[in-house]
Amino acid sequence: MTGIVKIHNKEYKTVALRVNEFLASDHHKDWSIETDLIADGTNVVMKALIKDTDGRIRGTGYAEEVRGSTNINKTSALENCETSAIGRALSAVGFAGTEYASANEVSDAIIKQTAMNASQELVNYNSSVREHIYSISAIKEALENNDLETAAEEWAQLNEDEQRSIWKAPSKGGIFTTQELATIKTSDFREAGIAVAQAV
Repeated sequence: MTGIVKIHNKEYKTVALRVNEFLASDHHKDWSIETDLIADGTNVVMKALIKDTDGRIRGTGYAEEVRGSTNINKTSALENCETSAIGRALSAVGFAGTEYASANEVSDAIIKQTAMNASQELVNYNSSVREHIYSISAIKEALENNDLETAAEEWAQLNEDEQRSIWKAPSKGGIFTTQELATIKTSDFREAGIAVAQAV
């Protein structure tokens, strides 16, 4: 069905589908959807109300968005927030389907969580680079001088978790170049490391 989005094996209605069902409903004929801007700064807060023909409030929905937190919120935080508030208000009067949250809300939440995870990953990576910067510098200098033994010895000073923590492609912000990473993965590099270990 158009307007149904499956996310993590659950089906969510889009706000557009909820609005269409609401407008087509005989039971809710002449009911209204009203929105109110509660806050309009870095954080945008919207309230949506569903009112019956007597003007009584039958459903309420609130939503909050942070300007610039996602691509859509860079240009349309207000509109995005209003859509979410309307979706929640419609859920309150029976247009939720099997899930109270709308497909719009869930997809926004996933995007935000992904961005937060990516930010935390970057923080962790930068922290590891700072912690091991002397080893990294020594490895890079040795590789530049084609001194595999010294590079391998410095690399071996790091345990596997530490090695993984500083391993990132340069296209993703990693400190090692593509060539340096490729060299560290070669059998020659591993053999140099074994030779150093046996010499100790």
